[in-house]
Amino acid sequence: MNTSADIWAAFARTSAMLALVLAVLVLGFYLIKRFSGIHGAKAGKNFIRVLCVHHLSPKEKLVLVDVLGDKILIGVTPSSISKISSIDKDMDLSEQVLKKESGFKSFLAEKLGKPSSYGTENMSVSEEKNNED
Repeated sequence: MNTSADIWAAFARTSAMLALVLAVLVLGFYLIKRFSGIHGAKAGKNFIRVLCVHHLSPKEKLVLVDVLGDKILIGVTPSSISKISSIDKDMDLSEQVLKKESGFKSFLAEKLGKPSSYGTENMSVSEEKNNED
């Protein structure tokens, strides 16, 4: 028959084994995090940057991304992500250009080389007359 001392000894051994298993598990997770490529050689480098986002509807948007120096326009919906265009022209993407009052539509049209009717609502009457001549 088991005495009270035997029960406490079994409890101590079980607790020690549990602590050992948890310590090995924590050490394993630390080593995986430490030596994995996630924070190792790639730290500080942004290979993919989101340059602009334009929401078309609550669940659909256009996203202009820079992937290793290539500018790509993608469309994002709840069911898919599609490449729409690749932009080869050099772009000035300073914060000042990205925060223009004219917005994403005119920025994209300007960079694609297409005339934009966006922004003409803000033209004065004299500017419109000059454009007509």
